[in-house]
Amino acid sequence: MAHATLALKAASETGRPVLLISAPFAAGTTGPAWFQSVVSQAMDNFPEANATSMLDCGTMAGYAMASLRQGIKYIRFYGETFDKIADIAKQLQARVTRERPDSLDLYALELQGEQLDTACTNWLLDLD
Repeated sequence: MAHATLALKAASETGRPVLLISAPFAAGTTGPAWFQSVVSQAMDNFPEANATSMLDCGTMAGYAMASLRQGIKYIRFYGETFDKIADIAKQLQARVTRERPDSLDLYALELQGEQLDTACTNWLLDLD
């Protein structure tokens, strides 16, 4: 939750939109309910931030379906049943993408000893 909070704080301070993206295949490791809870709690701290979130389901159709049932509105899924999942998502007013957008990996930066708040702000302002 600390990384989501940092990203939302930077979005709030800069007025720039932010997309909170889970780790690859997170739907199968942490699960959609946990992801939704973390995002919701972080967003509660920065309600003025222009933020959306995306849960990465990888190639796992079952986790993509579980994510949609949980109410996740934006998922990444690139399995064989993409068209079927995309149709179901559309019916639920959710979105599915095959591509993983460019993102700032705060975990990797943290391991390198980087200043995460500065990295978030620079990323959102496109100063890197």
